[in-house]
Amino acid sequence: MRIKSMMIGFLSFVFITVLSGCSWLTDFYIQNLTGAKKIIKINYNYPVSKAIDDESGSFAFNYENGILSPRSFYKIKNPKALEKIQVRDSSIVIELYPNSTTKIHKSHNGSWRYMIKSVEIDGTIFYPAELKDKIKFIRNDYVYKIE
Repeated sequence: MRIKSMMIGFLSFVFITVLSGCSWLTDFYIQNLTGAKKIIKINYNYPVSKAIDDESGSFAFNYENGILSPRSFYKIKNPKALEKIQVRDSSIVIELYPNSTTKIHKSHNGSWRYMIKSVEIDGTIFYPAELKDKIKFIRNDYVYKIE
């Protein structure tokens, strides 16, 4: 009986340890549904000019022509990267093409909401709390549509 209770305790410990380490990808996308280019300025809560070198995948700003779902975007083997028009200490400016989908931030567990201070689209500033109300949550990803 003692061995059985020790085994149950050990398996419970393993189960809890495995579950406590789980995280999932929750990328942030912007889809430009208009026929015009859009200037997007992303303001971060930390200095990104140094982080770009260390975390280049998070700042690639991959895009594809067409309005794609996050699932379709994942399937693309070599997505194109947007040129960074301006990189300052805590902000990056990019130009989003018409009728395209862009991955703005690669994150886990929605952490982009804490790393991004605001997103400015053609001069209109959106904070993460505001974006949360305007964003479409698709599976585990966040998609903001410019209409």
